[in-house]
Amino acid sequence: MNRMKNSMRRVFWLFALCFFLALGYVVKLAVFDRKEISTNAYNRRLYVEEEDVKRGDITDINGEVIAQSVANGDGTYHREYPRSRMAAHVTGYSSVGKTGVEAAENFELNTLHHELLQRLKHAFLGEELVGNSVVLTLDMQVQSVAGDLLGNAKGAIVVMEPSTGRILALQAYPDFDPNTVEENWDSLKDDEDSPLVNRATQGLYPPGSTFKIVTALAGMNYCKDWENFTYECTGEASFEGKVIHCYNDKAHGTVDMAGALAASCNCYFAALAKEIGAGNLRNMMTKVGMEDELDFTLESSLNRVNLTADSTESELVETSIGQGRTSVTPLYMAMLISAVANDGVMMQPYLVDHVVYANGEEGKTTVPEKVMNICTTQQAELLTQMLVGVVENGTGTAAAISGVTVAGKTGTAENATGNDHSWFVGFAPAEDPKVAVAVVIENANAYGSATPIAGKVLQAALEAVGE
Repeated sequence: MNRMKNSMRRVFWLFALCFFLALGYVVKLAVFDRKEISTNAYNRRLYVEEEDVKRGDITDINGEVIAQSVANGDGTYHREYPRSRMAAHVTGYSSVGKTGVEAAENFELNTLHHELLQRLKHAFLGEELVGNSVVLTLDMQVQSVAGDLLGNAKGAIVVMEPSTGRILALQAYPDFDPNTVEENWDSLKDDEDSPLVNRATQGLYPPGSTFKIVTALAGMNYCKDWENFTYECTGEASFEGKVIHCYNDKAHGTVDMAGALAASCNCYFAALAKEIGAGNLRNMMTKVGMEDELDFTLESSLNRVNLTADSTESELVETSIGQGRTSVTPLYMAMLISAVANDGVMMQPYLVDHVVYANGEEGKTTVPEKVMNICTTQQAELLTQMLVGVVENGTGTAAAISGVTVAGKTGTAENATGNDHSWFVGFAPAEDPKVAVAVVIENANAYGSATPIAGKVLQAALEAVGE
């Protein structure tokens, strides 16, 4: 009898364990995996819903429609993009599969708020079944200025609000017309310029001298007497057989950190990196989130970080001036400079502001979220003062705005396959930052510098936010 009771007890606990495991899995699916499942391309429910639902609009923050569904007259709909190429990499397309916001917010765009009521009105009154609309943080006024300034230059522009992480503009070129993706699919997918790749979030570039922001922060953290660290620049210096040159071999004389940032002195930062050490510079790269995977609405690439504590001195000094094997996305660089502007606090970038139901009610709203502290408030303030010097009397004067104090850093990234890439990252007003920008121009010799473009984009963004 006791043996039977023990056996029954074991069976009971086995069934109980299975029950709680199954319950836990259901909770995981419903709570943690909901978004992934609801947007998965293999979710057949989404295809069924698309057949009779008018997909919701995608609009900018001011209500301008940038993606909408238009009736074909036979009960079906087709997608139209009124601004065509100007927001192509943001909206994506919804024809040959889905990309961009069309993919990321597919579930919301096809979801019927008060579904039962909508279906009753559809059945008895013939009213359309209308999905939720998605309102982006994007400001098409700033987006258009950025697109026009980028023109036919390969590259990307990202504009962000430092205090919240909201994206005001996100441009990339080459681009495409989302209205004609299906008919031009073969040529688009085989185009050697890769117009379907969003260079703002997926493009990986050596950061050039914009990386000196990270090296400067590492110096503040790991060099006890960094304020008094100076270097006598003669235009070039040798480190373990690696010769570092300043631009045009210009000799900058005796420079401290502020002077070296303003002049973008490679020799100073290479010498500073030697004082910091490879392990500590690598630690700083980790501290600023350079190797973290980014949770963003649009598909994004992971930065490539190749420096280790065991790296050679040659690898160390190359990395310290942004010419090593490290590569970053423009979106990340916008996050980095925004963190400096935001007292050292890096915010989660976001593109979706809120959802609007078919009846006009507002639904899900994004709440700004802190990612990490990359430095102290004091360090951010010191660095900001130095970056103001870059624009006022250094390499970044072309980004200056009349009546506004701009902080920023220029960069030139060597390109093994062609002309150098041009970078600028910055924010304004420096004393109370409202907007930040990251600009990269590929093969800059042919298309011009990123610096004046950044200044004009910053000015447009300030006007848009009422500054």
